[in-house]
Amino acid sequence: MKKIILITVAVLSLSFINDANAQRYTEEGAIGVGLAWTSLNYGVSAKYNFTEEHTGQVIVGSANYGFSFSGASSFSLTGRYAYNFEAGDIDFAAFQPYVYGQVGYWTYKYDFLGTSFNQNSIAIGAGGGIEWSINNFIDGLAFSFELGYTRISFDGIASIGGFNGGGGIHYYF
Repeated sequence: MKKIILITVAVLSLSFINDANAQRYTEEGAIGVGLAWTSLNYGVSAKYNFTEEHTGQVIVGSANYGFSFSGASSFSLTGRYAYNFEAGDIDFAAFQPYVYGQVGYWTYKYDFLGTSFNQNSIAIGAGGGIEWSINNFIDGLAFSFELGYTRISFDGIASIGGFNGGGGIHYYF
């Protein structure tokens, strides 16, 4: 038991050491994995920096399709392109503003009293945000906040969309 505690303390201590690559999320070739959320969607996210200016992102969200106790379930797969502006640094944090465009596939399923309802849609959106990391904290950890507009129309039956806010947390390798 003492060995496990000692190893855990050592790993946690090392993770708080900040090195020269603390802003890994701004580097070409960086891969980030984490969670992303907007007022219309949430899910597991992966990012890849093609260059310092161009980033691709995939979000697999609302992943309870077919596994809901209420009879309603949904699934979404969203792809994003982000253009990153020049990174900056203030006393306690480094930051990088960006704008994004996205397209996604959404599906919604509802079962009620033996009747099944299933709709699919292509969603589009655009917005901007800022990704930042706290200096002298966990190397490779970055947070993001954003504002955007998303539009989803389910075959003329229902539409959702409008301005939304969101955020995320990613760890970059």
